[in-house]
Amino acid sequence: MQVPALQLPTQLQRGLKTLYTLHGDDPLLQQEAADAIRTTRRLMKQKALEQYHPEEFLPGPSVGDDDASLAKAAGDIGTTIFHPVGTAKMGTANDPMAVVDERLRFYGLHGLRIADASVMPTITSGNTNTPTAMIAEKGAAMILRDAR
Repeated sequence: MQVPALQLPTQLQRGLKTLYTLHGDDPLLQQEAADAIRTTRRLMKQKALEQYHPEEFLPGPSVGDDDASLAKAAGDIGTTIFHPVGTAKMGTANDPMAVVDERLRFYGLHGLRIADASVMPTITSGNTNTPTAMIAEKGAAMILRDAR
């Protein structure tokens, strides 16, 4: 599922700025992008997130809810020119930029862990696939260990 970037208050906004891409004029991808933005908007209006007062900034509340507007917005904000890393800083709870602790636990949302390339502080000199798999493997081991 493709999800647009959202602006959420402090605990949740840190690091949740991931953009996904809409490739070309494929009607199926355009529909999926429109549905994903619609779904994200609906999720952010749920009672469980009310306390965080989520505010959409991309594509933005001024973008209509029709398929054409949402598909265009997804295409405008998406990019694939690099492998995104470093969008979910690891650090201590008193670091205002950190979104996860050393065990990949997301601050402010119990039960959520971030186990992908976003926790890498900088991009690797090679492809990000293998390091990401290792982060995920380590994260899975931590989850199993913590469940004991």
